[in-house]
Amino acid sequence: MNCENKDILSNFELMAELSSKFTGEENEKEFMKKLLSVAVESIPEAEAGTIWLIDNTLYKAVAGYNYDEEILENLISPLEDSYIYKYINLLDIIEIDSFKEFKSPSRFFKDNVQVLHAKHETMITLACPLKVSEKVVGHIYIDNFKLKKFSETAKKSLKIFGSFASTFLTLKSLRDEEKKANELNRIYLSFITHEVRTPLTSILGYSEGILRSKNDLSKEEILELVRRIYLSSKHMNSLISDLSTFNKLNREEELNINELHLKFLIYESISIVEPQLSPDVELNIKFGENMPEMIETDPIKMKQILVNIVGNAIKYTDKGFVNVYIDFDEKTKEYVITVEDSGPGIPKEKLEEIFKPFVRLAKNKPGSGLGLAIVKKLIEKLKGRIHIDSEVNKGTKVELRFPQRIS
Repeated sequence: MNCENKDILSNFELMAELSSKFTGEENEKEFMKKLLSVAVESIPEAEAGTIWLIDNTLYKAVAGYNYDEEILENLISPLEDSYIYKYINLLDIIEIDSFKEFKSPSRFFKDNVQVLHAKHETMITLACPLKVSEKVVGHIYIDNFKLKKFSETAKKSLKIFGSFASTFLTLKSLRDEEKKANELNRIYLSFITHEVRTPLTSILGYSEGILRSKNDLSKEEILELVRRIYLSSKHMNSLISDLSTFNKLNREEELNINELHLKFLIYESISIVEPQLSPDVELNIKFGENMPEMIETDPIKMKQILVNIVGNAIKYTDKGFVNVYIDFDEKTKEYVITVEDSGPGIPKEKLEEIFKPFVRLAKNKPGSGLGLAIVKKLIEKLKGRIHIDSEVNKGTKVELRFPQRIS
């Protein structure tokens, strides 16, 4: 057996050993760190390495070996600004003379990578694409700071690790889809057995009361019962409408992308919910200086998100303020919309639940509990992100991020 085959066999043995350590429940980051450490240690020419994953329009470092962890945590850029973007559809190993070919248009990305490699004057890199259903979802890189070229053995070895990482990501994707399907089934069952039954029981009860006691009830009493039937019916119709929207979002893939003026969209969205503003609440809207005017997105879905988020801030704030700040992050090429209020706030332990369907934190306010679940799905479709900070009696802060362009 020649040396090359021995090296490959050794890698297979390491992969088998690595596989035996996994429980199937590791999170993505833990898995990638373990995989990368074995890859770099088992490929003789590898001195360091990183793994990057595509997150919508962004490209993020999720693991590193022999690199500063603090620097790695800040390595994020628009995908189209990364030097791998021109190779993004290649499904084979790519060898890159990094310092020669590195011509990223993003100053932030270039500065960060140069800090990462500040100690080195030369670097040769092997990049192996990570795939889910033949779609590139990221890359595993191994670096050497002395060589001019990697051996074929190193390339074959990295392919093995890349295939293993791709298998993990594929299984994770399938597992996530299964969890999602099971969750949807649970949601629909809960909707039918509880959410719809509640107003339906009220309608039946009030109707039965009228039919049984029609001769004993005054006109005013009958009108009151009819009013309650109407409100219960209206609530049930709202529930069904929200569920229909939620169900449609789980199936709908097509976006109606247009370039539009962001300020106009912001003002148009806020004007829809502004009439609900309490006279004791001050609404402030502020835009950052020198931010780009145009955004490429789906205007209807974007408006739905803004109406819901700003509408929630207005609905739950009885006095104080609702502030809407809009700015642009040059590093990630994202618009950042921050909605801050002085409302009652959300308990820390409830923050993880608020995006789940039918979760209603304020039982005294009308609604289906699907609003934020719908918002989260809309944001995902627009390749954006949402983060919420809140403290009881101190208000809530919602940060929305949307790419300048949807690739």
